[in-house]
Amino acid sequence: MTKYVKGQSGNPGGRPSEKPFAEALKMELAAAGENHKKLREIARNLIDLAADTKDLPAILAIADRLDGKPAQDSTVTIEKRDATDWSLSELVSLFHERRAARARDITPGGSAAKPN
Repeated sequence: MTKYVKGQSGNPGGRPSEKPFAEALKMELAAAGENHKKLREIARNLIDLAADTKDLPAILAIADRLDGKPAQDSTVTIEKRDATDWSLSELVSLFHERRAARARDITPGGSAAKPN
């Protein structure tokens, strides 16, 4: 059994930074060097592949499996409101939604499910 030392990382090397697909792409682009004609050919081929809907998902799936999916930004807006800020119709609607949800949570035996 491995003995862990307090304060020492269990993975001191961290996650490997290898990204084989990205590395292969960088190598091919580097091999093209200053040859803009070759770089344009690569870009044109990529555009042609993207236009063919049958090929692109397979290429993306392979890249995602090898390198992991790229980070994606997302924005979440949370509006915190006091009950006094709600209109009467909003409060009634919320009441009915919660009541219906609770009715759906009742088990066939007649007892209500435990609230979260």
